[in-house]
Amino acid sequence: MRGSTILTFRSAAALSLLALAACGERSAPAEHEAPVEETVVAAPEITASAAFIAIADDHAAQVLRQSPEFATSLGVSEEIAGAGYNGRLGGYGFEANQRARQMNEAFLQEIRSVEQSALEGVAATTYEVLRDAYQTGAQRNQFDFGGATQWGSGSPYVVTQLTGPHLFLPRLLQTQHPMASKQNAEDYISRLSEFGRVFDEVIETISGDAALGVVPPYFAINGALGSIGGFTSSPPAENPLATTFAQKVGEIGALNDAEKSDLTARAAEAVETVVYPAYARLAAALENLKPQAGGEAGVWRLGDAGEAFYQHALNSYGAGGKTGEEIHQLGLSEVARITAEMDAILDAEGLSDGSVASRFEAIGKRANMRYPNTDEGREALLADLNVQVNEIMAQADAWFGTLPEQSVEVRRIPVYEQDTAPGGYYSSPSLDGSRPGIYWINLKDTADWPKHTLKTLTYHEAVPGHHFQRSLERAAGLPLIRNMLGYSEFSEGWALYAEQVAAEMGMYDDDPYGNLGRLQSELFRAARLVVDSGLHHKQWTREQAIDYMLSVTGDTRASITREIERYSVWPGQATSYKLGMLKITELRAKAEAELGAAFDIRAFHDEVLLPGAMPLPVLDARINRWIEAQKG
Repeated sequence: MRGSTILTFRSAAALSLLALAACGERSAPAEHEAPVEETVVAAPEITASAAFIAIADDHAAQVLRQSPEFATSLGVSEEIAGAGYNGRLGGYGFEANQRARQMNEAFLQEIRSVEQSALEGVAATTYEVLRDAYQTGAQRNQFDFGGATQWGSGSPYVVTQLTGPHLFLPRLLQTQHPMASKQNAEDYISRLSEFGRVFDEVIETISGDAALGVVPPYFAINGALGSIGGFTSSPPAENPLATTFAQKVGEIGALNDAEKSDLTARAAEAVETVVYPAYARLAAALENLKPQAGGEAGVWRLGDAGEAFYQHALNSYGAGGKTGEEIHQLGLSEVARITAEMDAILDAEGLSDGSVASRFEAIGKRANMRYPNTDEGREALLADLNVQVNEIMAQADAWFGTLPEQSVEVRRIPVYEQDTAPGGYYSSPSLDGSRPGIYWINLKDTADWPKHTLKTLTYHEAVPGHHFQRSLERAAGLPLIRNMLGYSEFSEGWALYAEQVAAEMGMYDDDPYGNLGRLQSELFRAARLVVDSGLHHKQWTREQAIDYMLSVTGDTRASITREIERYSVWPGQATSYKLGMLKITELRAKAEAELGAAFDIRAFHDEVLLPGAMPLPVLDARINRWIEAQKG
């Protein structure tokens, strides 16, 4: 434990002054020289809050030195993450997991030694956030499968159709690894050379899990194998890792043609001799797991450990102690309420025959609601998303006290990922502002995106949803570790709440079909409460869950299947959207009721967003303190 060694980023200047005062030598006065009266300069006082922020910064540095990939995604300095970190990859095997467990325990014990009552402002909030994170991590690390963590929760499986270095590392190198200099290019090649070690360590971990009887369901293994096969189907020199590198090297003005050619050839060689063989070994290891995989989708398949893991997962995503059965009943209630609202709109539009889901689906099948499933159709869809971003931003300052400085870009999910990727997601901007936020959308089949559903996706993934929340968080000057923590119940809850705010802003005025799309999005998240608990608590099959979601939402079977398979390998996470939205809505309603005419929606949104992501109990306490302060 390093609690007594506070080598900090924020208070470095103050500690430097203390060091100078302590180690400077003074010579004795010369003979016959009158003693000179010394002026004693008091060392600057380091408050309890500053000292705690120093501890938090030290924790961040320790994590980032173990995970250079994380450091690259954040865009931190080498002073924090270590010299040359952009040329390294972290550990993925038994030893790395043990270090993660030990690090989390050391962090937890260190902050437990801090006197919480002495902390103020950001430090006080950070203490509450970190205590929750480390305690959750300690609970997660009691399970000997699925890797380990310094905090938080996660999937019980290391490699699935959604997760694993086979997906994460190519995305990191192509979209987040800096490529502005020759050294950046050398670092890229260095990372390619480490794929063999990384994948062998991953194989070590999944083999150890298999010995404990923990193997992903068959469809997760098949999905991962499909991604591996698709990613390695082209000649190595035509692989995205090689072609993206060649393109970016070509844009480095400081390199001559010979240097560019040499670097490009070396990258292609690394893909051929290191990367492809590593993927082949991982594929073989996954094939060997198939006899153990089975068809059960829920984590209950892991026996008593699976049941305990699911309750832990629910709590880590905002359930607040609610059981799987309670989550299931909450979901059924919300589904009924939202379905009734949609039914009223459909009736008003003259659409009264059939179920809500079938009527909503019929609207999406109209020719004027479809984009052609062609490159031209995809370009038109992306252009419309950009228009939607611009339209809501034109009104945002009336609803939000602080707007993000970083831009958000709309991009298509890479083709090699689209078969198993979700419909859409968001990537945060770098801390230094050099990389924008990115709103990704899966365009494998444009039929998945009827026009009346796209506004809501934009408001959720981009503005005022994820981009507002994460961009403002990263610009708020929070301790670095706060930008490293993620709370799905907060971020996804905010994004779902943002869809509702967009409606209040008038974005669906004179657009009843678009409003139906918004309600269907909320209905989808309510149905997630039902199917997540159905899969993992009530022991539903994959097919039962798919059929239920189809009957409720009217989405395509292909998109629903991808969603259900996601919930199967990521227990509890799907509940976080609705649980978080319900909490934020509850707190806003309380503030409006107690403050009356003094309630300011811009100030409320700032109070939620600017302190950064946090677990729901911390948010609840914070907003209640804010309400009392506003009364005063």
